[in-house]
Amino acid sequence: MMEERERNPEHWYRYLDNDRYINAAAKVAEFIGCCKENLVLVENTTSGINAVVKSMSWNKGDGILCTDHTYESMSNLVQYIAKENEDIEVIRMDIPMPIQDEDEVVQAYAKVIEKSPQIKLAIIDHITSVSAMILPVHRLVDLCHKNGILALIDGAHCPGQLHLDLEKLRADYYVGNLHKWVFCPRGCALLWIHPNHHNTTHPIITSAKIFHANLQHRYSYQGTRDSIPYLTATKAIEFYQSLGGMDAIVEHNSKLKDWASSMLSEAWNSTCLPIPNSMRAPFMILVGLPDTKTTREYEIKTKGHYSDELKKDIYDKHRVHTVICHVMGKLWCRMSVNVYNCQEDYYKLRDAILSILKDEA
Repeated sequence: MMEERERNPEHWYRYLDNDRYINAAAKVAEFIGCCKENLVLVENTTSGINAVVKSMSWNKGDGILCTDHTYESMSNLVQYIAKENEDIEVIRMDIPMPIQDEDEVVQAYAKVIEKSPQIKLAIIDHITSVSAMILPVHRLVDLCHKNGILALIDGAHCPGQLHLDLEKLRADYYVGNLHKWVFCPRGCALLWIHPNHHNTTHPIITSAKIFHANLQHRYSYQGTRDSIPYLTATKAIEFYQSLGGMDAIVEHNSKLKDWASSMLSEAWNSTCLPIPNSMRAPFMILVGLPDTKTTREYEIKTKGHYSDELKKDIYDKHRVHTVICHVMGKLWCRMSVNVYNCQEDYYKLRDAILSILKDEA
C-alpha cells in the first residue's frame, strides 16, 4: 500500500483513501458485531476516548467517574478536563480487592453512584489494563443508564479477546484497539458511537469534512495522514479468521496461559491475582512475583500502576518483555499469551525474574 500511495499520492488521497477507509470500517463492524454506520476507525483507544470526552459539553457540578484500575492515560485525561473546567468533579472509586464475584463490583459502583448524583459520565474498563480483569460491563451500563449517566467503555484489550455485540451492549461509546489482539499494525482502533451522539462527537482534529452529515466521513479525512494502518484491518481480520477465528484462538491461548501461570506461580512460590475465573481475561493474567528483599525494594520505589524500572531491568538484562503491575500493594507480572508464543517463552520469563529478584547471599 505504501508503494501504491507514494507512486501517486494525489490520486491516493483524492480518490482512494476515503472509500478504503469506509470499507475497512465496515469490515471491522462485521467482525465485532455492530452496525457499520455507528463505527469509525481512530489511531488508538486513547485517541478515541479523547474524542468523546473533549466533545462533551460540561456544566457546573458535573462529575466524571473512574476507578483505581482506570488506565493512567484516561485518569490523566479526566484530570485535565477537570483542570480546564474547574466546576467539574472527578469521582475516583476503588474496586474492592480481592474479589469473590462480579456482584461485588456492581455493588461498589452502585454505592458510589448513589452518593454522587452529579456524575454525568462513567469511564468503565471492559478488561482492566493493570489487573487483566473482565468487568461486568452489561450490568454496569444498565446501572449507569438507570441513573441518567453516560457510559463510555474502555475496551482497549477486548477486540480479538472477547466476543463483542455492541448494539446489544448499548453503551453510549465503546473504544477498542485492533493492534493488540487482531494483528493490525499500529495504530488502529475502533470507536463505536451510539446514534444519539453522532452529531455531538467530533474527531480530535478539525479538518475539511468536520461538518459532513455522515459520521464516518467526518473521521475518515484528516488531511494527508497515514491511514494505511486502518486500511490493513481488512487483511488483519482475514488473517485472524484463517487461524480458526476467536473460538480456536481463545482455546489455544487460554490453555497456554493456564499452563504458564501455574508453572510461574510454582517457580516463584506465589499465586495469581485473587479474582474469579469468570473475570479473568482469556490472554492475560497477573502472577505474583517472588517474595524477596529485592522485590520489596522495587515495590517501595514504584509509583502508580506499573514498575517501569523493573520492567526495563528485565528487558535490559534478559531481553524479555513483560509488564510489572502494582495492585493490592504488591508487584505482579502481567503475563500475556498469543498464538506466536510457546512454552519456552515462559521458561525464559521465569528465569529472568528469578535472576533479577533473587536475594544476594
